[in-house]
Amino acid sequence: MAASNSGPISAEGRAALGVAIRLVFAQWTELQVAVENQWGGRDSCAKANQLCKSILSWFCRSKGPHFSEDLVDVMLHKISESFNADFDDNSVEDVADHLLFIHEQCLQNNYSPIEKLKKSHVQGNDVSQTNQVCIITGSLAELIIILQRFVDCDCIQAELLYIYI
Repeated sequence: MAASNSGPISAEGRAALGVAIRLVFAQWTELQVAVENQWGGRDSCAKANQLCKSILSWFCRSKGPHFSEDLVDVMLHKISESFNADFDDNSVEDVADHLLFIHEQCLQNNYSPIEKLKKSHVQGNDVSQTNQVCIITGSLAELIIILQRFVDCDCIQAELLYIYI
């Protein structure tokens, strides 16, 4: 039973944790497949953003301790609700444990695991990868609303954004 210690997270730690969640989710194959294949409908990318926000909120709203089983339950519920999917490959548990470890490091003002994530993300991010692409179609007004969601979101940032109008 993995757990991260109790205590409030600093503003700097919250920001770093938000970045870490975004990076972990960007590397989570099952979630990226759900987004790419629009298992959550045309707004699958926005649903992935909301998942990220929900997980960050879960970490930040309570003082803890935060247990793996609780985080897994939250993630499974949100994934089922947003994407009508069940990830049965233990990836949810692996991601939850990874996020709990990073949360613990953020509480200790140790951001080196996040720096490692950033480096691995940049190294693995070549043009041939398509697992972080959101395709936006529709009117200019719809495009502006969607882009505003990205700007307002502190969790997920589209690495590659192809816009087809």
